Amino acid sequence: MSLGVVNTRPPQRIPEHLDGADTISYNPSHRIEFKHPAYTDDCNTFLVLAAFDHPDGGLHYNTALVACGLVAGNRWDGYFTATRGGPTLSLLDDELIPCGQLYFHLPGYSYELIQDSYPITPSFSHWTFPHNNLPLNWRLPPDVSPHNSQVSRSNASLSATLRDGEQCRVSGRKEQCRVAHVVPVEEDEWFHAKEMSRYVLDNQRRSRAAISDVNNLMLLRSDLHTSFDAAKKFVFVPKKPEGNRSNMATHLLSSSAEYGPLYHNTLAYSLDPIPRAYLFARFAWAIFPLVEPFLLHQQPRFLAIVSKEQEQPHIYNPEECKEFTVPRSSRSGTGGPKKRPRQPTAGDEGHVRRECTKRLKLLSTESSIPDVEPALSPSKDHSSSAATHGTPETKACAASVPTYPVAATEQPGPSLDDASSEWQHFSELRERGLQNERHKCDPDDGWLEEVDWAIDVLKHEHSARDMQAWAYVDEARRILGEVDGSREWVKDEDPLVPYP
Repeated sequence: MSLGVVNTRPPQRIPEHLDGADTISYNPSHRIEFKHPAYTDDCNTFLVLAAFDHPDGGLHYNTALVACGLVAGNRWDGYFTATRGGPTLSLLDDELIPCGQLYFHLPGYSYELIQDSYPITPSFSHWTFPHNNLPLNWRLPPDVSPHNSQVSRSNASLSATLRDGEQCRVSGRKEQCRVAHVVPVEEDEWFHAKEMSRYVLDNQRRSRAAISDVNNLMLLRSDLHTSFDAAKKFVFVPKKPEGNRSNMATHLLSSSAEYGPLYHNTLAYSLDPIPRAYLFARFAWAIFPLVEPFLLHQQPRFLAIVSKEQEQPHIYNPEECKEFTVPRSSRSGTGGPKKRPRQPTAGDEGHVRRECTKRLKLLSTESSIPDVEPALSPSKDHSSSAATHGTPETKACAASVPTYPVAATEQPGPSLDDASSEWQHFSELRERGLQNERHKCDPDDGWLEEVDWAIDVLKHEHSARDMQAWAYVDEARRILGEVDGSREWVKDEDPLVPYP
């Protein structure tokens, strides 16, 4: 009996966001140059922003004003002119600036000498966060307060996923989503130095791992997560308020043939639970790299550097300016934050394994040795076998499993004790490989906190019946399953409540 032959469909067309697709630009040459009036016109462009907000090229006025203001030392009273000494450009916050060039001014400054003008902040690491002084459109109105789910504060990734409805904040998709940091995780030292932990939800995180608090997390589809972090391709900015409230919209900073039509100027799925302070810090983090051409122009620059050695603005020569564009990993003595080095511990990998084991003993009992293939014998090449069978983790460390010489005469098979010892050795190698991978992505061993959380849930949530509690238990099973190196669940002294 047949249902007929299979029907194939034509190749998938590139999706389009048809609503308002004719209101934006797709031309990568549409941009606006912002000039500093104290420098000559051949070297005074301190910021260039893409202008995709209109088909003919235009940029949201408030976004441009705030971007220039934060680079100029968090000044929100600036204004634009079309010429160096021309009249002020008077626009409403949500009106559009046409492509071209504009001069950015601040009241109270003279532009005859560069040291009498406003200084430029050269990089994100030297920028001072404006606590209690965010631009007006970036503040939540009095009748809108950030709200957050109280779920699983000790597992922020799960909390963010549940809070966001397992849905990407940009695309609305539910598949292939990952948890993204709003203030990037590599800015951890800056995060603490600028007291950004005051905005966390879980006060227990204020001294450690505060940057991974649920308030600094959001869900993004994996490709958008990469563009958000590595490419700095888009940010979230307030646009077109409804009533007395500004909505956060996706704003592209560089051209994209696909992301532009799909997402530019589209309203994000609710970002109210995320403090505006973190969204504004992310905006600044993406803007400051655009200042680098100004610093590399082989001209002296009047810069504002806040450090222990220098607190007043100062004129820096071209070579000194170049230092502010050097990646932090190779910079020395500039006062910029550096990624925290991995803290050495006694025994390193062994230390983490012992800590893990100590936690698991709270839940697990002595388990029996897994079944071993009867074919195990001194003549078998175990590295080859391990590389052919088992999980990716076992394959990763299989190369380090020793091989045994083949004897001239047939040897009796191994005893159970020999097989058990060999399996234990292999398990240790596998666990060591897992630890190495964990350290690469989590040098501070923060995943041990998740183990603590999972154990705590399983000790106290057995009587829970709501779906949220079961989500905790599922996550606990996943975490402890990974820590144990297998998908098998470790057994508690008291049996777990079965799935409802």
